[in-house]
Amino acid sequence: MHAALWSESAGLQEVDLPSGYSRAEGVSVNRAGNLVGVAMNADSSKRQAFTYRDGRLSLLPGDQSKPLAVNDVDEIVGESVLAAKGVSGPVLWRKHMAVDLGACCGGAATGINNRGKVIGDVYERSGNYHPFLWDSVSGIQRVRASGEGSSSIAINDAGHVVIESFPHVLIYANAKLVRLDLSAKYPSHAKAINNCDVVVGAFGPFSDAFRAFLWEKTTGFHDLNTLVADPEWKLEMATSINNRGEIVGYGDHGSDEDVGFLLVPQ
Repeated sequence: MHAALWSESAGLQEVDLPSGYSRAEGVSVNRAGNLVGVAMNADSSKRQAFTYRDGRLSLLPGDQSKPLAVNDVDEIVGESVLAAKGVSGPVLWRKHMAVDLGACCGGAATGINNRGKVIGDVYERSGNYHPFLWDSVSGIQRVRASGEGSSSIAINDAGHVVIESFPHVLIYANAKLVRLDLSAKYPSHAKAINNCDVVVGAFGPFSDAFRAFLWEKTTGFHDLNTLVADPEWKLEMATSINNRGEIVGYGDHGSDEDVGFLLVPQ
């Protein structure tokens, strides 16, 4: 398996594997088309974060590292074992240097906005697991969300954070948690938020029956399948949305399963 990058102008570009690794996965891409990903050996016992820009691949510092997001100024977040701790924790890569975000007991940074604010999930010494918000001034600020298995999902440039606190999806903004009114019948799983606070994801009783959704403050919750004219599509998961309202994800198209889609609003 190779990491790959697609654009309308250049088509599909496969990323060559670094020496010593047998497979790789592309994880996130920014507005400049710079890709971050993770390379793994044959049995996945070793993994290494990398960047791919201008046709060149570079490995990021840190052991057992994995990037999870990149912003438009090439700041990268994820998780890595840093030498001083010996446990995998949340990390920020800035100018090809690893910054320890200060978690004591493990976790991962899962998102970063264009103002350098980072989200993720960390363990406390007690073993409790919490979402967090980090910036260079305040450090880690834990978000206390009631519910089972709370986890941070996405952040926009306003610093608004989507949190999943099963069975609910919340937005954390201005130090307050607001619950979104999503599917009345099935659990919902958010995946992304844009700068207009539009949230996308999937809902359903189990993964094989998922349907992609969109939520916005003015019109509420929508099954995306009701907004698409092509009856051949079953949109299962919306994974990201940009500030133009363009949505990517995957679903079934006719007899083809797990096909990627791009939705462009009219």
